[in-house]
Amino acid sequence: MATFTVDTHLFRELGELLVGRDSTALVELIKNAYDADATEVVVYGEGLSLQEAGLVRITDNGVGMTRAEFENGFLRIASRAKEVGERRSLRFQRRYTGAKGIGRLAAHKLASVVQIESFPWQRPSSSETLGVEAMIDWDLIEKCETLDEVDGTLGVVVDDIPGNGHRRSGTTITLRRLRKRWTSREHGRFLEEVQGFEVPSWLTSQLPRTIVKEELLFDRPMVREVGDADGFSFRVKLEGDLAPAEDYWTTALAAANWIIEIDADESTKTVRYAIAPTMRTREELPEAKVVQYSLDHPSPAAGPFFHARILVRTGPLRESHAVRTWMGNATGVRVFMEGFRVLPYGEPRNDWLALDRDTAERGRGFLSRADSDPLSAVLGATEAVEEEGLLVIPNKHYFGAVFLTERRARGLRLLVNREGFVPDANYNTLYLLVRGGIDLATRVRAAATVDKRTERRTRRSKRSQQTASPDYMPTALTVRAAVGEAQALAEEAKRLISKGDFRSAEPKVSSALALVAEVAELSNDLVREGAMLRVLASVGTQLAAFVHEINGLLGMAQALENAVGRLRRTLKLKPEERRTLAEFGKAAGDLRLNLERQASYLVDVVTPDARRRRVRQSFAERFDSGARLVASAADRSGITIQNGIPRELRSPPIFPAELTTVFANLLTNAVKAAGAKGRVRGSGSKGREGGATLRIENTGIRVKLAEAERWFRPFESSTTKVDPILGQGMGLGLTITRAILEEYGATIQFVEPTRDYATSVEVAFPG
Repeated sequence: MATFTVDTHLFRELGELLVGRDSTALVELIKNAYDADATEVVVYGEGLSLQEAGLVRITDNGVGMTRAEFENGFLRIASRAKEVGERRSLRFQRRYTGAKGIGRLAAHKLASVVQIESFPWQRPSSSETLGVEAMIDWDLIEKCETLDEVDGTLGVVVDDIPGNGHRRSGTTITLRRLRKRWTSREHGRFLEEVQGFEVPSWLTSQLPRTIVKEELLFDRPMVREVGDADGFSFRVKLEGDLAPAEDYWTTALAAANWIIEIDADESTKTVRYAIAPTMRTREELPEAKVVQYSLDHPSPAAGPFFHARILVRTGPLRESHAVRTWMGNATGVRVFMEGFRVLPYGEPRNDWLALDRDTAERGRGFLSRADSDPLSAVLGATEAVEEEGLLVIPNKHYFGAVFLTERRARGLRLLVNREGFVPDANYNTLYLLVRGGIDLATRVRAAATVDKRTERRTRRSKRSQQTASPDYMPTALTVRAAVGEAQALAEEAKRLISKGDFRSAEPKVSSALALVAEVAELSNDLVREGAMLRVLASVGTQLAAFVHEINGLLGMAQALENAVGRLRRTLKLKPEERRTLAEFGKAAGDLRLNLERQASYLVDVVTPDARRRRVRQSFAERFDSGARLVASAADRSGITIQNGIPRELRSPPIFPAELTTVFANLLTNAVKAAGAKGRVRGSGSKGREGGATLRIENTGIRVKLAEAERWFRPFESSTTKVDPILGQGMGLGLTITRAILEEYGATIQFVEPTRDYATSVEVAFPG
């Protein structure tokens, strides 16, 4: 009679290949301890970088196993033991976290040898005292072709071991002969994943009154279905090579500005939201209050029903580098099922709530939802706030968790590899409800800060009226003429280079680049003025064409420099001819270097990536980008440019092009004013409440502080001598710079310079 046979490679398919990550495999074994009613699990790692000598040991104090239970349960693939009855544990009636009976094969992914020692809990109805000791060698098993051939080999060895009154119940699983030697990077990632599988205690405890003084929707969220008195207690200790680093979660709690709580209740079939300002936010916004919303559950039959608690951080981090690094890995909204984390939700690169996507695409409009969205009615019933769309923030500003239980989220189905839920209607409901709470919080934050933002716009408007007049705004004709002149200069430079006249070509190229740089410096922040919007639109195609010309000149200069070098090496020349050719080579090299610097600046300023997304920038790196624009002029005059800005000092989220333009404008002015063999220095320091203060200082011409404000007006240029590289300028650099900075609440002004310098410009970013 024909029958099925099972190849031993089944273990590899179900174990090593079924579970995606090493950390997921280890967590599956910890879940088994939870299902066995353990209250404490100790996970010990040793020699993880040594494949043969390394080991991982998991020890629990659960109900343990007899030999019969081990053979009929642990050794039975896809056992039905957890499917019978109500799927609850023997002692504490916990809801089982596993169902398929293959989680134990996760050990196959981690190691070649598994050793098990287990002693059973003394049940009132049983007199069994014998424990079980076993060893599974996966390599020996897979040398057999089918499972029938394993019997009688040393692939699986099982023995009884006597218990005594001093032995407590529980199971120890030791994994030996690790599958791979973990590098330090893999080890670090494994630690992050393993140490994050449990819920941080501060998310499951009552929030301190020093953080939020009001009672919100719940004191403690429902993390697991079983209560405290019925075996809720479950602790995992990581030791040895798996010992966790310092716990920074309390720091994350203290850094929060807002708290979001969500209660999707099964009994009332409603979803309630609470958005509360923390005490630190109330110091800044005294009128901010707790706001609550409620709506009918969009899927009252299937759910899911859950609790969620999310912390929102709206300001920059003021903590140490170690804390910032840790927070970068711990941010996001995580998902937990029966207290165990469900990957990959909440990982640094996971955008399951589409927050990073919407931040990149955000506009100045209102938050809106499709009519079919359950939150559309709530958002429609609440007052929209002007420009609330600008307050959408990415994942890195959220710390939180969604707490699911098997019973209340029975419609959600885990993928086979234990990483994520099946993306069906139930999952979509979970997404909509959680994201809805975040959108409501965004509107509440916008309403709380509307007065502050209005005040900031009013200040900008008054300052703009004092320093600018529409009559001064450049027309499209003026800018077109500038770009046209630059193109004509570029064509003339190409003609001269083709004749070998490098000396005459270089100043023409430099002047053309200076004209283009002035046009490029008309920042996006001036687009809000209708006239400037039309100007920038009219020259876009011309600027793209000029960038193409620059690339062509760069290639031509490189080719000429190489050709001159080859001629000097191969031809027999008289000394006078050799000197002349050397001068040609030097001129070609100088031209190439200048073009490279200018091309680098254009890439930093006008490419799409430079304007695609606001991100935190290193001030020192952006200073270097601006310095490349003026390097040729500085070298020609013997001017030294010193970058003394700390490398770790970073800006608030800002477009890279904007910060590069700020430094380019300030450095251009500084180099023009520094004088021959002068000095330009940039410095920076942390400001109050986490902001930053920057200074650009130069020798040479001194600016009178009493008259300094006039230089921020359009077309007020102090340059009387035309620089062959930097040009004369149009007097818009400081005007544009102030407009850019004001959009971020920053200020710029001339201040008293430090010793040995003549002029100092200070930029202050708020905390």
